[in-house]
Amino acid sequence: MATSCPFLLLPVELRLLIYSFAVLDNPSITIGSAELVGSHPDMIHRLYGGKRSPYPGIPEHHEPVVEAGYNASLLSTSNPAIIPLSQATPLPDESHEDPHTAHMALLLVNKQVNDELTSHFKMSKNRQTSLFLAYPHGLHVCRTLTPHLLRQARSVHIAGSYASNTFCPARAACIGNPGPKIKYNGGKAPDSTTQLSDLIASLFGPDATHAVQKLELRTYYSGEDSYSTVWGDDNSPTVVALRNIYCGEVGIEVWRGRYGTGVYLTARPTIDGERKRVVSTTWRRLEEGRRGEPKCGSWVVDPKWPQWEQEFIMSDGPKGDLIIHQPHGSAP
Repeated sequence: MATSCPFLLLPVELRLLIYSFAVLDNPSITIGSAELVGSHPDMIHRLYGGKRSPYPGIPEHHEPVVEAGYNASLLSTSNPAIIPLSQATPLPDESHEDPHTAHMALLLVNKQVNDELTSHFKMSKNRQTSLFLAYPHGLHVCRTLTPHLLRQARSVHIAGSYASNTFCPARAACIGNPGPKIKYNGGKAPDSTTQLSDLIASLFGPDATHAVQKLELRTYYSGEDSYSTVWGDDNSPTVVALRNIYCGEVGIEVWRGRYGTGVYLTARPTIDGERKRVVSTTWRRLEEGRRGEPKCGSWVVDPKWPQWEQEFIMSDGPKGDLIIHQPHGSAP
C-alpha cells in the first residue's frame, strides 16, 4: 500500500510558505543558443544520441542553453557562443533543462505541487534574478522551455540584432548582403515578433502579469542606411516594444553609425504609480568597424552587464538632443 507524503499532509498555506524558501533566485540567468562545432559523427551523436532530437525553432546545428549566471557570449552577435564537440563531450540532459532550477524541480514533483505553484504560489516581491535573453533565439527558448523564469525575474535584459525580411525601398533600409539564409530545426522559424510582443505586454501591457523593475532592449540594425528600419518596419523590435508598453517611463538611445544603428530602449514602472507613458529620446554617434574601434555589432552587449541601474541613465558620449514627451497622456 502506498504511503502518504508527510509534506502533502501539511496545510496548503504552510506548503506555500515552504515553497518561498525553496525557490531561491539566481542573481542572473542567461538564455540563448550555441552553435555545435565538431566532426559530422560527433554532431550526429550530440543531436540524436540518447533518443534526442534537435530542438525546434532554433538554427540547425544549434542547441538551447539556459545558464545559471551571466554569459555575454550567449548574447553576442560578433563573438557568439559555440560548443566544441569531441568523443569525450558528455551528452546534455534529454529534457534540455540546464540548469534544473528549484522552481522547475518543484514543478516536476507531482501534479498537486505543480498545480499549487502554478495557481496559488506568489513569487516574493524581493526577487533578485536578472534574466538575460538573446534575441531572437533566446527569446524563443525562454518562451517554449522556461517561461516560468519570468515569474522570478526582477529585471529582463534582451540583446540581439535585427534584419528586415520585408525590404521595400520606399519604407525600409537596405541592409546589404544578408548572407546565407538560416535553416531552422523543424523547418520553420519562430514568430519572433509575436513572442517579443507577448513578453513585453506581460511586463508593461494593460494586463501585465509580471512585475519587473526594469526592461532593457538593445537591438543592432546592420547597414549604413539602417536608421529607417528602426522606425519604418512594423516588425522592428523597437517598434514592437513601443507598441506594447502601455504605461511606464521609457528611455531610448539611438546610436547612429557608418555600418549600423543601435537602439537601446529601457522601460520601468512610473515612480508615482500613474498609468501613463513618458518617453525620453537621445541620439549618439556609434563608432565601430574601423581600426581601433569595436567590431560591428558588438554594441549589443552592454559592458556594464550583469550590473544595471534601475533608473534610465544615459550612456557616456557626446551630448545629444533630449526629447521628453508623453504621446498618449495618462492611460485610462
